[in-house]
Amino acid sequence: MVFSTLQFMLTTLLVAVCALLISFSQGDIPVLALLIPALWVLPKFGLAGVVLAVAMFCFSLTLPHQPVALSVGLWILFPLLMVSFSKHSTFGILMASGFIVCTLLAGLMLAQAGGKLIGEPMMTIVQAVSIGIIWWCTSHWKTSTQHRWWVLLLLIPVWLMGSVNGAIVALCMVGLVAILESLSQSKTFSWDSLLCWTLPTIAFAALVVSPDVEVPKPIFVVWICLLCTAWMTDYIIQCVEENQDV
Repeated sequence: MVFSTLQFMLTTLLVAVCALLISFSQGDIPVLALLIPALWVLPKFGLAGVVLAVAMFCFSLTLPHQPVALSVGLWILFPLLMVSFSKHSTFGILMASGFIVCTLLAGLMLAQAGGKLIGEPMMTIVQAVSIGIIWWCTSHWKTSTQHRWWVLLLLIPVWLMGSVNGAIVALCMVGLVAILESLSQSKTFSWDSLLCWTLPTIAFAALVVSPDVEVPKPIFVVWICLLCTAWMTDYIIQCVEENQDV
């Protein structure tokens, strides 16, 4: 349990480092850097692995065109998707949470279209859809010892392209995936739900507390609303489950 706790703490450090490095690079991270983690785990995913690689590719293309705070902040959709599509969720809960998400994203896109927030509305849609697809792929995640270790050699061209931050981000993400695989095999505690809540929150919090990063107020407000929506959805589902037990 102690070793697993240390691994959990390391995952929070890795996501914080990734978020800050992407911010320092102004989103200018080579597409190859974000594809490396997806290619590394590709053998065990089958179709889901291919879809994961495509989604990561699409997401990476949007990074230079979007505020880094938005690119990182949208990953809070992960816990919201987790609770909304849980086995105890209902169609009404799913529709309500979906309506709130669409409304919040529409507000961001209107701000972008009106020039009040940098970025492009279409890129926001691509990012949100890509994250949703990535969540679907990870929900079908099956741990395995098979990996494409040769993919790590792709770190060399990323480094040679002058993107040191990109190479470090790719390496951190591969390390993160490896730790997540280890934690998912733990029999003493189920880490999946805790990680799903914690990692997106830590990544965005790292940007908020960094003195070198400015998080636009509209993005911060939308992120808080998405987090609260996830919390409320989880709370409602728990209440429904308790009433069914009674």
